[in-house]
Amino acid sequence: MNNIFLKILSLLALACPALAHDGNWTAARPDGHAPISVMGDHMHKMGEWMVSYRYMTMKMEGLLDGSSEVTAMGANSKYGFNAMMLPKEMTMDMHMFGAMHAISDQLTLMGMLNYLDNEMTMQGASIAPMETSGWGDFKLSGLYDLARMEGGRRVHLNLGISLPTGGVDEKKADGTIMPYGMQLGSGTWDFLPALTFLGQSDDYSWGAQVGGTLRLDDNDRGYSLGNRFEASLWGAKNISDSLSVSAKIDHSSQDELDGQDKDVTMMMRNMSPGYDPNHQGNDRTSLGLGFNYYFRDGGLKGHRMAAEWETPISQKANGVQLELDSVWTLGWQYAW
Repeated sequence: MNNIFLKILSLLALACPALAHDGNWTAARPDGHAPISVMGDHMHKMGEWMVSYRYMTMKMEGLLDGSSEVTAMGANSKYGFNAMMLPKEMTMDMHMFGAMHAISDQLTLMGMLNYLDNEMTMQGASIAPMETSGWGDFKLSGLYDLARMEGGRRVHLNLGISLPTGGVDEKKADGTIMPYGMQLGSGTWDFLPALTFLGQSDDYSWGAQVGGTLRLDDNDRGYSLGNRFEASLWGAKNISDSLSVSAKIDHSSQDELDGQDKDVTMMMRNMSPGYDPNHQGNDRTSLGLGFNYYFRDGGLKGHRMAAEWETPISQKANGVQLELDSVWTLGWQYAW
């Protein structure tokens, strides 16, 4: 799957002149930004600023064993987990605050910080839901212009670093460490490389982004989350001078966890997959549908509002994990 997305990116860069327009790529149109869930999709002219806010809510419900649905009793029979300690559903609400500033026409800096609210309920009705909330990891990136081609096409490189500002020692009321999926950050310094291609015609735009997250070390809890590969393909159509609609295909692949939290015992691993490093990470392909609204005039000139809904097309978990149901992302952006 990873090679497929790389080949598609190359084909887009070479084969899109037939769809292109005569002018340069521009952000000053409703489809001038990618779907709101795509980060680091565009650059700015020297001296420009942009601030943004995104609200993302993710719903997970039911259990997967690999790519197959499984009941709690089925997971208990196969792996020996305590059926009552298996997760039932989880919601994650994320508030994302971002800023971009172009220090030249070729280099735009971007920073993002997230605040998370997580809640997970277990199969056992008498077991209290787990809840965590707080700031996540801070991400700082540079977007460097690689090429501006005829016909409204361009390519830029994204190079970033994730700082371990999010907590990885969140605990339950009884002092027991929370499962890996309920922690607020990675606890590690992470390298964030990506390559982004953009194209426009008179009424359409399209793009592709291939990137990942590479863990640079173990955290002070004794583990590192798995490396992550991500790829996105999207297209958008202008409905009016202010409104565009979009469709997107995402693919992500995350490895199993390396190491183990120093406070996780063998008994905890045997009772719940949330504590087992071998039951972390997944492969997932999703479809997203969204819109962007760009205010061109009046007191809100330069503001954007956007929304996107995503749902999985296919997903395969490493071991037993919750199944993703849907993701909503709502966003506001303002550039000057």
